[in-house]
Amino acid sequence: MKNNKKLIVIVSCLLLVISVSLAYYIGSLLISGAGSRGNATTAKIKGATIKVEGVLEFNDPDILPGHKTISSIKVTATGNNELIPYNLIWKGTNGISQINYTVYKTSTEMNVSANCEKKTSVQNGVQILNEECTITNIDNLGSEIASGSIVKNSTKEILAKDEFITAVNDGVSYYYYVILEYPNLDEDQSVDINATFNGEVTVEESNASPDINILAVYIGDETGNYTETTDIPQSGYIFSENKSVCSNNVEPIWDYEVNGLTVANLTKSGTSCYLYFNKLKTINTILGNIEVNPEIKTKFGKAATTDEGIQQAEDGMYGGTSYYWRGAVSTNYLKFGGYCWRIIRINGDGTIRLIYDGTTCHANGTSTTDSIVASNIVYNEKYNRSEYVGWTYTEGLQRPNTTAEGINSTIKETLENWYNDNLVSYESKIATGKYCNDRSVLKGVWSSETMGFHYGPRVRRDSRIASLNCDIGDTYLLKIGAITSDEVMFAGGIDGINYYYYLRNGKSYWTMSPADTYSIYARVLCVDESGVIRNGYSTSRTGINLRPVINLKNDIQISGGNGTLENPYIVS
Repeated sequence: MKNNKKLIVIVSCLLLVISVSLAYYIGSLLISGAGSRGNATTAKIKGATIKVEGVLEFNDPDILPGHKTISSIKVTATGNNELIPYNLIWKGTNGISQINYTVYKTSTEMNVSANCEKKTSVQNGVQILNEECTITNIDNLGSEIASGSIVKNSTKEILAKDEFITAVNDGVSYYYYVILEYPNLDEDQSVDINATFNGEVTVEESNASPDINILAVYIGDETGNYTETTDIPQSGYIFSENKSVCSNNVEPIWDYEVNGLTVANLTKSGTSCYLYFNKLKTINTILGNIEVNPEIKTKFGKAATTDEGIQQAEDGMYGGTSYYWRGAVSTNYLKFGGYCWRIIRINGDGTIRLIYDGTTCHANGTSTTDSIVASNIVYNEKYNRSEYVGWTYTEGLQRPNTTAEGINSTIKETLENWYNDNLVSYESKIATGKYCNDRSVLKGVWSSETMGFHYGPRVRRDSRIASLNCDIGDTYLLKIGAITSDEVMFAGGIDGINYYYYLRNGKSYWTMSPADTYSIYARVLCVDESGVIRNGYSTSRTGINLRPVINLKNDIQISGGNGTLENPYIVS
């Protein structure tokens, strides 16, 4: 383990004696140390990079017995979805007789501070000096996860033992809040005169295993009632992420490839889980009878790398319920207009949303240029104003006054030209669909030229929450458009390499979801070559491709097929 920087805190102590008493500490400790100048260390554990930021603050002036400080330590793990066991440790030298510590842990940064008040009292003619301290907002930190003491001559202390973190490509972070206390002991503490405390906070690999215990398994019927069973159901059921629960704030996830449990947010060993499985329900749709998960889902903590079947979500644009295909599915192939398509979802009004797959159908994971209709195309020829993320745009406005106004983006004109050349003769079967170009701002304040704010699609992508809602001012009524980043999340894309979910074609292609503004660039989300949703692709940058999306009317007739690669659905 190699550390880039050391976190050094030096404490020097001076005793001001007023009178002699072995029963009480008399005097004060004055700090003249270097403070906390270094603030980051890194470690390599199991191929992941663990970055530790922050120091154990203990450098206030006039420290008296009872003095407390609170320090924020941020631990960030970057890697390829690997579960990393570790200990959070302090390493250094301590000449002070005793420093007590208490550790809390949160997944988000909290605003906390220590406030201390100096006290003077006289007992039996002896002047007693000490501090009384409170920690503001300590209730927001939850329960303490560890406590102990760093004793004199210590060179190492495990502040938090057998922790777990899942290292992902974009990094995941936890915050440790460490309260240090120089205790007010009922004894003479003059031995601490001129003592020093220094060191660094970092991590080391732990030998702990996750230790997950399944306490009970429940299966549901079509009415939503659950009964306990001794076996994991093998068919006809789907794992309920909404109802299944584990201790230690662990998120249970079912891996359909190995038919076993995986977990997210695992941070402690000794985790216990209760697992629930829903009975698939049969829905009569335009495609005939299909089996779907009855659970409504909107949050997706990880990519869907296996076949998770057909699921459902509330459809805010069309109303009712939308049924969507997720993961490495194999039953959403459809032939129409001389081309092969993949079904994204059945909209709430019964229309079918499709994404182009090429002149022939391709197996999941196939890298091909046949599934794109334009290559190396910019989203918009213009790039240095935030409104250029619009499907149509009006300079100086966050969005046009109506979706029928404004200047067309490059991508809109290219798709509509392709439609007129290839699909207009099939127009009687193509619905005027609803397409979302969500320009709501969920982080920062919109400005035409001021950069740095985030649009709604990027915020939802970063928080792993997908939505089929769309502001009326961002909803376009079109014969052809592009997929949204929310639909990509529903389909199984988020981050991490995902070669075999059905939307991955080995090429990067645009969504119609704005991302943010950065430097001088307005940016739009896209799906990259490995199936990951990326922000940071400028609307002026080439190298990204185009994949059409259309909607079939809800009264079309399916003349054959079962939706597989070998036997796609056929539109009459």
